Amino acid sequence: MERDWNDKTILIVEDDKFNSLIIKNFLSKTKAKLITAFSGEQAVELAREHKPDIILMDIKLPGISGHEATRKIKEFLPNAIIIAQTAFVTDADRNEALESGCSDFLTKPLSSDKIINSIEKLLT
Repeated sequence: MERDWNDKTILIVEDDKFNSLIIKNFLSKTKAKLITAFSGEQAVELAREHKPDIILMDIKLPGISGHEATRKIKEFLPNAIIIAQTAFVTDADRNEALESGCSDFLTKPLSSDKIINSIEKLLT
């Protein structure tokens, strides 16, 4: 199914450039504006500047963690939709992501369907 999210901005927060390119490729079909951050600090900066509709937040980042970046973003964008994406898959990891303010939790490896379905669910 074609998605037309040309009115949406998605911030991809991923310190691994290869993973970032894969996610961008998954989302390129949606026509959303895609912005990339490679650290937690940069994510907070870009979220403040662009006020994205969706943030895909890696949890393990250099500098401040995805959890900390999420908490900081929620201070000025309290309704931000933030989806944690991580290789950590325990219930404790999931709970920590949700407690920090994430709206959903995706485990790596990511797939186009996983990401698109999570975003669609949260946008409706």
